[in-house]
Amino acid sequence: MDVKVSASGVEEALRRVRALRPLILAHQREADHLRRLPDEVARGMVSADLFRVLIPRDLGGWGLDPLTMYDLVEEMSFYDGAAGWNFAVCAGGIVICGALSPARAKEILSTPDCAFAASGAPGRAVAVEGGYLLSGKWAWASGIHHAKIVAGGAVIYDGDVMRVTANGAPQMRMCIVPKDKISILDAWDTGGMRGTGSTEWEAADLFIPETDACLMNGGAQHPDPVFNLPGSFFGFEISAVALGVARSAFEGLRDLAAHNAMGLRDQGYAQYAMAKSQALHESGHLNAKEAFRSIWISTQAGAPISMEQRARARRAYVHAVEASIEAVRLCCEAAGGAAVFERYPFARALRDVHAVHAHIVLSRRFMEMAGQAAFGLPIAHPIF
Repeated sequence: MDVKVSASGVEEALRRVRALRPLILAHQREADHLRRLPDEVARGMVSADLFRVLIPRDLGGWGLDPLTMYDLVEEMSFYDGAAGWNFAVCAGGIVICGALSPARAKEILSTPDCAFAASGAPGRAVAVEGGYLLSGKWAWASGIHHAKIVAGGAVIYDGDVMRVTANGAPQMRMCIVPKDKISILDAWDTGGMRGTGSTEWEAADLFIPETDACLMNGGAQHPDPVFNLPGSFFGFEISAVALGVARSAFEGLRDLAAHNAMGLRDQGYAQYAMAKSQALHESGHLNAKEAFRSIWISTQAGAPISMEQRARARRAYVHAVEASIEAVRLCCEAAGGAAVFERYPFARALRDVHAVHAHIVLSRRFMEMAGQAAFGLPIAHPIF
């Protein structure tokens, strides 16, 4: 599909996301049963060419910016959190391709089915002639069942000796792996976000050519700024998932009140829950976007990202999720007995928003790190 992105590109992308709503909702229960994204939904995303929204036009993509994608992710997550998560992770993971040669990147990204499932937890890559032998088990591979490419972090070894960087840290590479070369494990049995299929995979002595083993934070070979985003980008797009889930809760409360024979919309506690949940959503949305906007402006200018910018972004992402949890809780309480029924969005929203909060970069731990930065303490985490 040849996407012509201009001033109307944003509107076209939003139109395509919205067109998927009936399909996503029709297969929501199936996603829970399968514990992954149903094939029909995955094919719908591919047909709409949504996995390439961040990719520059010269590589076949839409050339949209991360702030625009944020809104698209939130919109899809309003329909279903798992679908929005898969979109965010699989489309966002494609930026790994910037570390490849332009020819190799274009080869991988040449078709709309180029979704990435990336796992950062390191395996082991032993250096051999022309590349590496990759072994290990990786987790949290969201969207792996419909991804074209799997990417796994690995520590580099020369025989049994681990390579280290100049500062003594393990030397890491992100290995690009065709999905048909690995084994997908059945290990995703969760309460919330069941449809993401964020399961485990493994490989044993799998040859990875040097061209497909990217130095992590080693610099992009393509000039587009999207390929030079810092580690603090990771967490931005997926924080939008929680906000979309929160929106499903307060819109669900609005619908419930409109058809409630007990006068729910005339009750003060329901009115408060509605307004407060909207305010929490708005604060989380605006704060996260403004925090990341500063990083995006610096990235476009080729300027370094300061610790102050990183800390602001990290606390904004976690705040967006924590605000979403509070918004969902308020709506569940206001809905009363209706909140326990699956025909309403409340129970699903409660499960899903807590599952989003469980991700390490959206957890309390990263808010603590932002506090450490505010106190002038050193931050050791590599992607803070």
